[in-house]
Amino acid sequence: MKSGDVKGPPAPPAGRPDGRRERWRTHREERRREFVDAAIAAIRAVGPQISLDDVCRQAKVTKPVLYRHFRDKDDLHRAVLEQVATEILIPRIIGELARVHGDDRDLLRAAIGAYVALVREERDLYRYAMAHNDLGEGGDFVGSVEAAIAGAVGILVATRQDEPTDDAETVAYAIVGMVQLATNRWLDRPTVSEEAFVATLTDLAWVGLSPRVAAGPD
Repeated sequence: MKSGDVKGPPAPPAGRPDGRRERWRTHREERRREFVDAAIAAIRAVGPQISLDDVCRQAKVTKPVLYRHFRDKDDLHRAVLEQVATEILIPRIIGELARVHGDDRDLLRAAIGAYVALVREERDLYRYAMAHNDLGEGGDFVGSVEAAIAGAVGILVATRQDEPTDDAETVAYAIVGMVQLATNRWLDRPTVSEEAFVATLTDLAWVGLSPRVAAGPD
């Protein structure tokens, strides 16, 4: 057993339900979640360059306690990135794509606006994620998030086409990549207002998207 690991309850007699082990597993999952929540709160309070000391202060525990639930710093960072992706970034953008809008251009504007607003509101979380990108799913946090959003955009494009084409995925990745890179730059150099920035991105994206979609679903 590695240093810092906590030994679980002994196995029950053969044939008896392993209730204690299940409760122990649930407890460990809950504690990990508490520490991930504490790390996210620390990022929002302190900034993207948080230390383990910052997380421990937020969680009101010592490092040895933290290491009982994470193998090392990177294990904690990976857990934080997963939660940021699956519970903050992806649901908000895909949720906007799923809403009913006046037309496809309005939907596009709303989705781009939601992404830009989220990144602005969660600037420190976003920069934390960029700083630890290689610890994300498949060693690429940005890529995994882009893939999830581009997949949803690609499906949307495909459902709007009168005749299916082979470039729906290409168009989706082009739009997502443009928005992500431009927003990253705009955060550091906001030379125009957020409204004007979103309008420009919408115009550019619509030029590529509009010839490939029908007027909209019946």
